[in-house]
Amino acid sequence: MAKGEFQLRISRRARRLRIDVSARRGVVVVVPEGTPRDIVHRFVHAKRGWIRRARDRVAAEAAALVRPDESVPGRLELRAIEREYTVALAPPGAAARARARCDGDCVHVAARDEASARGALAEWLKRQARRELVPRLRELARHHAFEFERAAVRGQRTRWASCSGRGTISLNFKLLFLPPSLVEHVMLHELAHTRHLDHSDRFWSLLAELDPNWRAHHAALTRASRWLPAWVEMDARGSSCS
Repeated sequence: MAKGEFQLRISRRARRLRIDVSARRGVVVVVPEGTPRDIVHRFVHAKRGWIRRARDRVAAEAAALVRPDESVPGRLELRAIEREYTVALAPPGAAARARARCDGDCVHVAARDEASARGALAEWLKRQARRELVPRLRELARHHAFEFERAAVRGQRTRWASCSGRGTISLNFKLLFLPPSLVEHVMLHELAHTRHLDHSDRFWSLLAELDPNWRAHHAALTRASRWLPAWVEMDARGSSCS
């Protein structure tokens, strides 16, 4: 591949070369700091077949997506907590301030337009994630004798979760759309980072102890965007190759 066909991102935390392919960013090669450029180009050249297939796939996925400004979902399937909700949308302009409230298995949304309605739904999902996912994270931490400073719920565009050097674990509310096994894998991954913040061999060994099927789960996460509805505007619709 020619140099103009991919971007380089130098990372101090990376321990190995990695390729990310997404519809929005194209091909991004993540490079550990200090890696010689000739090694990078040989790596990309060796992976050129995989890159082309991944680019074709994410391009097809992007073309098939409904534009986020064209619809509001009529149903929410939250696989992580094994719940389904219908969405009842009030007529446009029904509320000056967008809001979403739950009544049984129905989420009622009132907003001045569809964009505001989607924002209200996202905020409602964040509240659900705090109520459902954060306690699960704390339960896993207790079970495996981990400690972390605090838990937060956000709407990251390219990460399912993260762990800061100060011990804050941030979960993406979009995890609610994923199967429980993948959500638990993500949580165990971040808990392992409370002991090893990098992706060193010690980190992967610890993760293997926590999640014996981590390789299969890790691979499944590269395809997990298929579980996400288009309206949540997840940027990480792509694949990773180490």
